[in-house]
Amino acid sequence: MRRKPNVEQRRRDLCDAAIELLAADGARGLTHLRVDRRAGLPDGTTSFYYQTRTALLRGTLDRVIELDIENFTNALNVAGDGEVDSLLSQLAEQAMRTAVEPERSRARARFELMMIASHESELGAAIEGLMSRFVAISEAAVAQVQPAGAPPDRRLVEEQAFAVVTFLGGFLFRLAYGLAEMNSAERLERYLHSVIAGVAADHGREC
Repeated sequence: MRRKPNVEQRRRDLCDAAIELLAADGARGLTHLRVDRRAGLPDGTTSFYYQTRTALLRGTLDRVIELDIENFTNALNVAGDGEVDSLLSQLAEQAMRTAVEPERSRARARFELMMIASHESELGAAIEGLMSRFVAISEAAVAQVQPAGAPPDRRLVEEQAFAVVTFLGGFLFRLAYGLAEMNSAERLERYLHSVIAGVAADHGREC
């Protein structure tokens, strides 16, 4: 008797193939038929699981988010060893993995999906949710490196986290497309500390 495919695993396989296509050829290269063939599945499989292009894009974005959240969660779990900068270190380590597969393709696909999301409200809401998670983790990382004994300043932490997210966003783009020469997580972490310190100095002048 022929065994029925696992529906959720089949969807993951199709979306992983779509991620590879987006990374390699951009949004124009994403079609149901090409996903079928990239995944090594019979023609029509993708159309069965994702009847429209919008549904395929949303499924692919959901898969990207699923993998990103898994990475975020791993970073939070590792950052608990008592080192004040452990979470920032984990963010730097995670960022550097964008230079290698499969994270590199996922980053390229994410950028493609973000462009599409700028005029697709449903995708836009999902991207916004993902960014909110990234901002929250960045705020937690920044909070860990505040000077010992200093009173908490929520506004400063938010400003520093915004700067970290902005810096990392540009760096990840360059890394994903082979434009960044930096290859050291330790060096990236030093840059992040410099960004945080610079915002703190500017914040101090404003107060």
